[in-house]
Amino acid sequence: MPDMNQPLFDLDQPGMNAEVNSYIPGNGFTWATLFPLKYTPKFDIKGIEGEDGLPISADRIAFNARSKNKTRKTVGSWSGKLGKISISRQKDELEINEYKDLKVIANANSEDNATAKYLVDMVYDDVEFVNNGMDMRVEIDAIRIGCSGKQVYDKAIDGNMVTEDVIDFKIPTANKGGVAVKWSDAENADGIADIAKMQSIIKGKKKPQYAILEVKAFEQLLAQARTIKRVASIMLNATNLASSDVLDVTNVNAYMRKKGYPQFLVIDTWGNVEDDKGDEETFKIWNENVVTLSPVPQLGYTYYKPVPIVDGTAALQTLGKYYKTTRYSTLNPMLEVTLAEAYVQPGLTNRRSLCLMNITKTTWSDGK
Repeated sequence: MPDMNQPLFDLDQPGMNAEVNSYIPGNGFTWATLFPLKYTPKFDIKGIEGEDGLPISADRIAFNARSKNKTRKTVGSWSGKLGKISISRQKDELEINEYKDLKVIANANSEDNATAKYLVDMVYDDVEFVNNGMDMRVEIDAIRIGCSGKQVYDKAIDGNMVTEDVIDFKIPTANKGGVAVKWSDAENADGIADIAKMQSIIKGKKKPQYAILEVKAFEQLLAQARTIKRVASIMLNATNLASSDVLDVTNVNAYMRKKGYPQFLVIDTWGNVEDDKGDEETFKIWNENVVTLSPVPQLGYTYYKPVPIVDGTAALQTLGKYYKTTRYSTLNPMLEVTLAEAYVQPGLTNRRSLCLMNITKTTWSDGK
């Protein structure tokens, strides 16, 4: 690692602390709702859940007798380690010199507000960049887990350093299924009936109350003739409901509440990655073929462990909510680097009460 010298730009420790701590993790990202942060003191994380659903009844026994012990059922366990994620960006020698030159111009003309603002942006924009980059990485990992039940790795998205095995969160096989007719068949499909059938798999208090799906899948459901007919039955002016044009998540959810079916949570998730050549790729994160049914509007947690502060360095270091930001410079070559690092892993909870449904096939088929 290069020597971490004091930053060359005008940024001190209080300024760094203020910039990092003013950032709200997950703001505008779906993961903050579906997988909120949860602290863990260990790198090894393991999830074990007992039997969900209806409680087991007590036995009726005679006086002076003892009831038989009940079995302790489990749904299985998942285990893994907190992964490390990191993002950095640097200002090179030309940008550093540009900053120094502009600073001279701004100091000579105190009323030059445009130059002054540009200088402030140059100081802080890399901190904002790594803040957003950390959230995007968590978004990609958490959302892919939410629609697959597994942590899967793809070199095109996760980078060439991917070596970990897949983490299977062990959603029961019986909780995964397909639909009677693929949802894109607007005349014959009945998405609400498919969801009601999937909901019926889970009994008791952990019965799914939410159906999480992408915008495209929800639009297919709105276009279905059976959806239009169902929602029309609860609308005051049903005669005007001749097409999907007047359907939205509000009136569809009103119908779902009346029937005791899950409420729709419609999401619109996008990811953006950069490859080794600097080319960017934007893609849908949530599998648009999948609807996930959950008893609560939260699928799990994003487990994190703080990255330690390094002693004996002139670099600026600040702990944010779940990651550490470091700002340092090198003199040969002349660079100023802004780095963010985190130990983090999203994980599912309520796994026995989650259902995964493929809207394009009659079976789960791994969501494909």
